[in-house]
Amino acid sequence: MTRRKAPVSDVLLATEGTYPYTLGGVSAWADRLIQGLSDFRFTVYAVVANPGATPRYALPDNVDRLLMVPLWGTDRHEEFSWNPQMSWSLGVRRAFQRDFLPAYEAFLTACLRPAEARLDEALDALRVMAAFAERGNMKYALRHEKTWDILRSRLSEHPLFRHLNLFEAVDIGKLLYRYLAPLAFPVPEARIYHSSAAAFCALPLVIAKERYHRPLLVTEHGVYYRERLLSIGRMERAAPYRYFLSSLYGLVVRLVYQAADSVAPVAKFNALWEQKLGVPPERIHPIPNGVDPRVFHITRNPGSGNQPLRLVMIARIDPLKDIHTAIRAMRALREAYGTRPELVGVTLTIYGPAPDPAYEASCRDLVREYRLENVVRFAGPTDDVNGALNGGDIAVMSSSSEGFPYAAVEAVMAGRPIVATNVGGMSEIVQPPYGILVPPRRPRELADAIARLAANRSQLATLGRLGRERMLAEFTLDRFLERYRAWYHAWASEGEHEHERRDRETV
Repeated sequence: MTRRKAPVSDVLLATEGTYPYTLGGVSAWADRLIQGLSDFRFTVYAVVANPGATPRYALPDNVDRLLMVPLWGTDRHEEFSWNPQMSWSLGVRRAFQRDFLPAYEAFLTACLRPAEARLDEALDALRVMAAFAERGNMKYALRHEKTWDILRSRLSEHPLFRHLNLFEAVDIGKLLYRYLAPLAFPVPEARIYHSSAAAFCALPLVIAKERYHRPLLVTEHGVYYRERLLSIGRMERAAPYRYFLSSLYGLVVRLVYQAADSVAPVAKFNALWEQKLGVPPERIHPIPNGVDPRVFHITRNPGSGNQPLRLVMIARIDPLKDIHTAIRAMRALREAYGTRPELVGVTLTIYGPAPDPAYEASCRDLVREYRLENVVRFAGPTDDVNGALNGGDIAVMSSSSEGFPYAAVEAVMAGRPIVATNVGGMSEIVQPPYGILVPPRRPRELADAIARLAANRSQLATLGRLGRERMLAEFTLDRFLERYRAWYHAWASEGEHEHERRDRETV
């Protein structure tokens, strides 16, 4: 019996820790993109933390396949790979000596000494390691005594790493094995390769671009490298480990940017980072997010009724959303403005999942510490975001990092005046008179901005309508889909020409 050949999808979309296994943010973007472009066939290549992840989105009919790539939760990546395993044969041993060891050393050196790294050499090394990973030999290669000799030798030569103990050195070796796991899951042929981030999920697409001569496109939401640096800054790990992580992230990001034919940041702010990281301006084509005005609309005017003002936040309980600053702002609001009639009884309701239990606990502890139990409420995820927004009078966002946040567009489309932190592409959404921006991590300034809007309660409905009109003019779902459809069509045509040219050259 012959195996049926899988279809060649129009687009292979790679995700990392998002669609279809988590809700909101990048996952919502991917879901709207795939469902809205029903004239395109998709393969979804999803990098996840472990193989026990459960999809949170129902895949539409235009998804040909969902390919799961677990980084953790398995002893060998090949257990979950759709690629047949190969044995550690004599030929592989020779290739290990001849090819793998020099490639590993080059890639490791690029991570340890990023200022001296040459991207062409790092890419050559990536190709060699991908060949080993695809054949099921990466674990054997990385556990080999000679590989460890190279790791110890390179670490001992570096002033920051020479005093690492054995456990810390082993940890760095394991880290490379886990983060390079996607190389063991080669992507099938597609007409377009599209990565939702310049991240590890894009590395197999870099290899496939060369193999199949198809274009590689990258979308940037929050700037991946910037957000990884923020995450590293919160780690309670030794400085050498954090330095290695930051260098590894930086190398991967630059490799992906170098290979990308076109990069579509969701915000103009992201483009500045991309240019600093080596993307030529002519390859950058921003495509902002958009929402459906039929889903997000006004059902209750903000400021209406006689109840105390209600602040509403739609956000994951996550460090990047900086819920701590919002809680501290509510304390500052009470202490500085608590006697003002328009702010008596004001509350903040936060809707969203809590993927980080430790951070959620810290938020609840802060609420108790400030005795805000009757002021700040955690409502959990909601299936009715528009209803949650319309239940509030002013939207609040206190993020320390953002791309082009759906939550902000949705809030303004639902007619809510908004106070937000000036991060990422927020300034492209939140503008006067319907919105106020403040610097991140400044709870008192966030409280002052809320008080300014609250002082004009009778004007909130007018401000909300002005905000909605601007969203209708610039950030609708239809405009979002039109831009992606044009982007795909242009690069699919370019890819077909290149593919045909390469085929003629090989005849």
